[in-house]
Parts: sequence; C-alpha cells; structure tokens
Amino acid sequence: MDSIEEYEHTQHKLELLRMLAQGEKEIEAGKGFDLEAVLAEADALMTKAGDSERY
Repeated sequence: MDSIEEYEHTQHKLELLRMLAQGEKEIEAGKGFDLEAVLAEADALMTKAGDSERY
C-alpha cells in the first residue's frame, strides 16, 4: 500500500502529464500564446510581486 505522500506525488505527476498532453493538443491545433509574450508577462508579475513584498 502506498503512503499518502506517494499517492499525492503520483497524482501530481499524472496531472502534469495531463497538462502536457493538453498543451500538445493545443499546439497541434494552433492555439496558445507567443513565448516572448508569456515570458514578458511572467517577468512583469514577478516584478510586481517583488515590489509588494517590500512594503
């Protein structure tokens, strides 16, 4: 029998695999976002989060 931690770890890995599979389907269908735009938004969010942590 698996421990709770092993079960949760397995569930997390399965969810990641589902997300990867969904991403592959979206790429094949021409859906999604431009990498540069995603990285720019991530940078902006991280900068904003960093600013709010200082105050």
